[in-house]
Amino acid sequence: MDWQKKAETITQATGLPIRGVECSNAEWEQLRLEQERNGWELIYLVQNEDRAFLYLIQPEYWDPAARALLKLYLTPAATPQIAQSLTEQLASWFRSLPDHPETPPPRSVQELTWREKRVVFLLERCRNESNWTWETVEPLLRDYIPGIQPTPLIIPLNPIQLLLVVPLSVIGSDSREDNLEWAYGLQELLACEALDSFRVLVSPPLSTLTDAGRSFIELYQLSLAMQRYRPSEMVAASWQYPLERWAAMLPDAVAAELLQAMSSVRAHPALTPEQKETLETLFARQLNVSETARQLYIHRNTLLYRLDKITESTGLDPRHFPDAVLLQLHLLFGRN
Repeated sequence: MDWQKKAETITQATGLPIRGVECSNAEWEQLRLEQERNGWELIYLVQNEDRAFLYLIQPEYWDPAARALLKLYLTPAATPQIAQSLTEQLASWFRSLPDHPETPPPRSVQELTWREKRVVFLLERCRNESNWTWETVEPLLRDYIPGIQPTPLIIPLNPIQLLLVVPLSVIGSDSREDNLEWAYGLQELLACEALDSFRVLVSPPLSTLTDAGRSFIELYQLSLAMQRYRPSEMVAASWQYPLERWAAMLPDAVAAELLQAMSSVRAHPALTPEQKETLETLFARQLNVSETARQLYIHRNTLLYRLDKITESTGLDPRHFPDAVLLQLHLLFGRN
């Protein structure tokens, strides 16, 4: 059927503004948003295997009687069901990536193009006992992020994890500090409004869906590392914690062999809970003494005293990089 000609026929018959627009299946949602910003309303959507056709009207010119007449020609758009189908395909693809990293995206989303870079956030619940679903969080996210839509930007993967894909223009810049600041803001929003414990992991800005797939694998690996080695850290980025990510990917038998090998060179250090907290904070802040003292809410001199005591008891100076690596390995493998 000539969809464009049908729209012109309706315009000639009614004298009212209606237009037909054709695009790929991957572009129709973004096209709808652009048209709505210009005052057009989607009233009917037709899709086949490759293409989508949208009927749009300017609602202020269509009184109820005219709209009722229009229903003789068209049926209401089934936007939510179609959009949800796209979300499900994206979710299925992302879920498959950890086991099959080379799996291509579904055909219906391969043409999904981004006109600007995007930042991927992996949101995950840290508790499993509460009666709770991602549907309760989506309204919070839509209110928090201007212009966000349920799909494909909000992608529930499972009851524990959800992917949030945010245009870079919303965040404001592509700096790592701004990305992390957004992650902290999301975590605080979820903790305060949803009254549950959430972890938020963030990627650097990405240009394509393929890049998002690779980034998701990194975030997935980071999630495993945080659960095992940094369970108290609620915000992290894919460029952080490389040692923890490496350790989390090792089989348990290999990790046990490494700990035994390290212990044969240097006995496993006996550390107090305070000393462990001090070291973990120091390592998380890349051995920056001032930042570590600020994070622990102690004076810099107090931190230096603690580090001196650790050196006295272990023979390893955590301010010296080789010693710090050995101490961190002992902490990682000794705990697990």
